Amino acid sequence: MLEASGGGRYFTVKLSLLYLLILAGGILAFRIGRFAISPGTLAEIVLSRLGMAAPNGDPTLETVVLNVRLPRILLAILTGGALSAAGASYQTLFKNPMVSPDLLGVSAGAGFGAALAMLNNLAWWQVQVSAFAFGSLAVLMASAIGYAFARQEITVMVLGGIVVSSLFQALLSILKTMADTDNVLPSITFWLMGSLGRGSNHDVLVLLPFLAVALLLLFLFRYSINALAAGNEEAAALGVNVGLVKVVVILASTLMTVVSVSICGIVGWVGMVVPHIARLLVGADYSRLLATSFGVGALFLLGMDTIVRGVPGVELPLGVLTALVGTPIFVVLLSRVRKGWL
Repeated sequence: MLEASGGGRYFTVKLSLLYLLILAGGILAFRIGRFAISPGTLAEIVLSRLGMAAPNGDPTLETVVLNVRLPRILLAILTGGALSAAGASYQTLFKNPMVSPDLLGVSAGAGFGAALAMLNNLAWWQVQVSAFAFGSLAVLMASAIGYAFARQEITVMVLGGIVVSSLFQALLSILKTMADTDNVLPSITFWLMGSLGRGSNHDVLVLLPFLAVALLLLFLFRYSINALAAGNEEAAALGVNVGLVKVVVILASTLMTVVSVSICGIVGWVGMVVPHIARLLVGADYSRLLATSFGVGALFLLGMDTIVRGVPGVELPLGVLTALVGTPIFVVLLSRVRKGWL
């Protein structure tokens, strides 16, 4: 295991290696699938699109690279990084290793919103908008419950998230009983299990600004979040605006989670498991943990989606595979970090 307490230069080296692994994994992922795209062919297609080389001569191959495989690989990297960074932020805020990005009902609300849109035969982009809207509504409801009953008690907000999740799960069950069993119900079920199969370049362009804003907020408040991990009273004594920092963490983490879920469906365990791996690599210092969690999450989901695409004949739901892989990893990690995980 890499030493978690290394100096700034050592951390930079580790982080650079991590992101080089992501780049290498992304290039390797182009080779997986019906069309095996070699690095040379990939470079030729990209350079030709930039006007720096002659056209490849195979429009089908170019379409596969630029409109199918590239957006899917980018979405795997960005979504995995977003869910992991959100999970690390929530775990630091709540000081609990069991916390995940859907703690406040994001996934349940988004699932209901997507199912509602599918039940009304809306277009795919409308399904995504509905998932985004109801996922955001779920978090607002959970936050309102926490604020109304105990403004400074974050545990009440967690209980509010459980209540809201149960509510939207019940509403989702009602919609599933109303759905056409031949077409709509299978679509709802597959969406709930997560997939990047319908990802497009437009989805990447939608995700990027939300992700950039959320990560920028977390980066700007990284030292205050670090102080908050020691406790509310200790952070307040250091001059930290505790209430503001909590709002920033919840807002930014929710923004990353809800936009990711609205695009790729519910992909579980990434936001709960991956931050523990990052914490073992670089320690609990949030300023280092944020960047590392994003990178490890990106690499993890890229690997999972590449495996999904590599299975011949059928495409496994991404969320099912992350659960199958994430569960045993989490058990092992929890046994290693059960004492003083922060």
